[in-house]
Amino acid sequence: MISLLLVMAGSALLQEEQAKLQSCEMTPTGWVCHYQMPAVTLSPGVTLTPDGVPPPVAPPQTGPRSDTVDEDAGRQARLIARCADASWMALCLPGDRREARRLREAAEARDALRGEVTRLLSENQCPAAVKAALAGGDLALAKEARDFCKS
Repeated sequence: MISLLLVMAGSALLQEEQAKLQSCEMTPTGWVCHYQMPAVTLSPGVTLTPDGVPPPVAPPQTGPRSDTVDEDAGRQARLIARCADASWMALCLPGDRREARRLREAAEARDALRGEVTRLLSENQCPAAVKAALAGGDLALAKEARDFCKS
């Protein structure tokens, strides 16, 4: 509890809002002071009000913005190209190498799943294609296959 108050007080000082002293009193164990704490942001996106309850927030967007998705896909492609099979002399951190390998394996699995679904669609096996996409966990591919079958 005390560490939370210290974090909140430290964060409040950084945000140019300070706690306001409400009252102080002398007790047998020492001074006890009561402060009014302003709303504090502990981490990006999480704000607490003085009573410790997060304020109501607007509902999230229905999906990610396309420019954010494109930027992230571009960053992932660059990371895979630069660090997935990099030699020991490459300027890649170990965490970057692990992430690049994980992303490459995920991309290869998506490509294999898309190939399997495409093969099933070419053989006119629509229910099996949708089932394969769903079994692979790719809901967008399953919707795409279902739409293809309807047309």
